[in-house]
Amino acid sequence: LSSDRDRNEGPDGNITGRFSRNGPREIPVSFQYSRPESYPIPLDILFILDTTGSMGGEIQRLKDTIELIKLNLSSIQGVPEIRFGLVLYKDRGDSYITYSTALTGNLQEFQADLDVVTADGGGDGPEDLQAALDTALNRMNWNPQALSLAFVITDAPPHLDYQNSVAYSDSARLAKEKGVKIFSVGTGGLDINGEYVLRQISQFTGARYIFLTYGESGEAQGGREGSVSHHTGENFQTDKLESIIIQFSREELSHIVPISISGGDSFYTAQAVDWETREATLQNLFAQACGQLVDYSSLSLDAGSPSILLPFSLSDVPQATGEFLQAQLMLALRQDPAMSAQFTLVERANLQQILEEMKLQLTGVLTQQESLELGELMGARFIITGEAFVQGEETHLFLRLIKVETGEILSITKAVLEPGLLL
Repeated sequence: LSSDRDRNEGPDGNITGRFSRNGPREIPVSFQYSRPESYPIPLDILFILDTTGSMGGEIQRLKDTIELIKLNLSSIQGVPEIRFGLVLYKDRGDSYITYSTALTGNLQEFQADLDVVTADGGGDGPEDLQAALDTALNRMNWNPQALSLAFVITDAPPHLDYQNSVAYSDSARLAKEKGVKIFSVGTGGLDINGEYVLRQISQFTGARYIFLTYGESGEAQGGREGSVSHHTGENFQTDKLESIIIQFSREELSHIVPISISGGDSFYTAQAVDWETREATLQNLFAQACGQLVDYSSLSLDAGSPSILLPFSLSDVPQATGEFLQAQLMLALRQDPAMSAQFTLVERANLQQILEEMKLQLTGVLTQQESLELGELMGARFIITGEAFVQGEETHLFLRLIKVETGEILSITKAVLEPGLLL
C-alpha cells in the first residue's frame, strides 16, 4: 500500500510504494478502476460439521433453519444461485471418519441429506477435523466462479497426533489458493487448544472465528411451555448459529455486490392450548418472529424507527383470517416492550387516509412500488409485510422487513400456525 504522494502504479496495474511504521494507521489508496454496479455471482456454502454425540443441538438447529438461511441470502440482488453442501466428520473408530454430500442448488435435496444426520460417537475429546478439511478441499465440487465459503462447526479440538494425516495448515493454504474462506464456529465446551486451531484456520483464509454460548434450554424465552417454542429446543445466548451464517455470508457478498451491511433465530411454531387465549399465543408468536426480523437484518435498526405494517398477501387464506392475523401482529408490535421500543408504527387511521388518497384499499395487496410510495408518504423508514398460505392443515406466514429508501429486503422470517389459532 502507499499514500497518493508516494505511490507508483506500474503498467500491470500493481501499486507499490512506501509507508512508515511510525506513520498514520490508515492510508487512503485510490485505484484507476471502479466496481461494476451489478455483479451476479453464485454462492457456494459448505458446512463442515462435527457430528459426534455432543453436537445434537447445533445439528438440529441447522436442520430447522436452513430454509431461512436460503431465503435471507437469496433475497440479495445479484446472487443467481446458492448451493449448499456437507462434510460430516467424527473420529477414528466411529461409524465414519468423514462423510460428504455434493454442493447442490436444490434446497429440498440438501434438506433431505441434512435431515438424516445424527449426533453420536466420539468420546475421547478431540475429533478428526484434519480429515474433514482434506475432504472439503480435495473432494468437493466447488464452482471456481463462485464465492466459496465454508463453516466449521464444532465443540472439540482436532486430533493432531494421527499419522498420515493432511495437516490443517496445509489444508488452510490450499483453501487460500482456491479462494475458499473457512469460517469457524466454536460451541459448548471447546477448549483453548481447539480455539487456537480454529482461529488459525480462519485467519489464514481471510475469514473469522466466533464462539457461541448457550442460553436457556427447552422452550423459547418469553413463551410459556407448550404454547410457542423453538423447533430446536434450545436458545443461544449470544449470536445464533443461523444468524452468524447469514451475517458472515452477507458481509462477504457485500465486497462484490452492492448491498448495505452493518453490524439472526430459527422460525417458531405455535399451537392452541386450553390455558391461553389464541390472541395471547399469537402475540407471543409474532413478537418473537419480529425479533427475528431485527436479528436477521442486514442493517442495524435504530430504536423507535418509524414503520408501517402493510396487508398480507393471501393464498388460499380467507380475507377475514388475514385481517385477524395482521391485527394480532400489530398488537404484538405495540404491546411487546422490545418491539414497541424498536418500531414506531404509523397509526392505522392515518394509513387508511393515505391509502384512500392513493385510491388503494387497506385490505388489498399492494405492489412493491405502491408500498414504497406509501412508505415515503408516511415518513416511514421500514415496511413490515408478509405472505400467508395454507400447507396441509397449517398456515405458513412469511414476514419481510423492507427498507423504504431503497426497497431492499433486509430480512425474512417464518411462522407456522396450527388450525386452532385461526378464525
